Amino acid sequence: MSDRHPPYWVFVTVLALLTIFPPLATDMYLSAMHELEGVLNASAAGVEMSLSLFFLGLCAGQLMMGPLIEGYGRKVPLICGAALFTVSSLALLFTRDITVFNSLRFVQAVGACAGMVVGRAMVSDLFTGRQMAKTLTVLVMLMTVGPIAAPFLGSVLYTYLGWQAIFVAMIVIGCVAAILAQITLPETLPAAKRQPKAFRGAFRSYGTLIARPAFVVATLSAALIQGAMFAFITGSAGVFKTGFGLGNMQYGLIFGLVAAALMLSSHLNTKLLDRVSPEALIGRGLPVIVMLALGLVMLSGTTNLWVYVVPLWLVMGMVGLLTANMMAVAMGAARAMAGVGSALVGAIQFAIAFLCSSSVALIPVSDGLAMAVGIAAPATLSAVIWFAGRALGAFVGLEPDEQALVQEPL
Repeated sequence: MSDRHPPYWVFVTVLALLTIFPPLATDMYLSAMHELEGVLNASAAGVEMSLSLFFLGLCAGQLMMGPLIEGYGRKVPLICGAALFTVSSLALLFTRDITVFNSLRFVQAVGACAGMVVGRAMVSDLFTGRQMAKTLTVLVMLMTVGPIAAPFLGSVLYTYLGWQAIFVAMIVIGCVAAILAQITLPETLPAAKRQPKAFRGAFRSYGTLIARPAFVVATLSAALIQGAMFAFITGSAGVFKTGFGLGNMQYGLIFGLVAAALMLSSHLNTKLLDRVSPEALIGRGLPVIVMLALGLVMLSGTTNLWVYVVPLWLVMGMVGLLTANMMAVAMGAARAMAGVGSALVGAIQFAIAFLCSSSVALIPVSDGLAMAVGIAAPATLSAVIWFAGRALGAFVGLEPDEQALVQEPL
């Protein structure tokens, strides 16, 4: 990074704060979902659908955000997205109708997605090859503070201050993140490189990326691995609170413990990338996550909490190890189209998250089987797509910087 940019740690930390909007907005209110049924006069499925619609909003929002950040630069759409997230969080605090609530959750997601799209694009603007993979890994590692802290923070706020405090916290975090972004983050897309008619060319750019096998294989594989994580997020309250009988605080601690595997594995990934390529880590990691996920399915009928939690912890650890490496390969294949590439990566990711989440939400979850299947199915499909794409030559013809992501053996 050049002298006109902030220190590396400031840049990555502020981006991470902006990208934790989605986990904060999904994980913090999990412990309060039962009370929200009464507040909103809604069924459990109706309240759980607010989670699935949030994922759908993230998908649609990122498709809109891609052209915006290509046409107007990175910073202005980022600040506007943070503002939309904050205002919609305020509106959620006062609504008492489930239809309005779920609609606002969709809008909140559109604002929340800005940090993710812009973050990946900024990293792609400034870094290439293995350095891009390492920076994305650091970003993912810092992002895991959200899933680790959010359920525990949400449980504390809910227990001592009520469910309203959860949305107040979202408002405060949104305001702080927007101010820090305005003060510290640079504009990484010069005016000369912007597309004056970005929306007109957006579908053409999306079509170009979808025609690149390396981009499609890496993006679908990453999205399916992320889908396994969102199946865990959606089903965890039913499994641990109903199935294992945990209280709000206990549930928050267990959720945070499982989410901590994401941070630990991301940290491990930054060390491994000094020696081996992202593709080598993906090739070794996919069979491991599939075996662990299938083991979780077989253990889903257990009444022993730790017999279920241990393999679940290991599966989430593999999610953290695989995700950043797959995203690095996808963003490398996007080349100069970093903005729309980042948007398409995120849109596909959360389209699959919506499918995985809603599938788990529509099935009564208490013994852990639906959640375990919701984790194992996308993980297995991810492995099939990656290895089939590799065998069919999906990564042939990449530029030298992208070749460095996939060619070195373990």
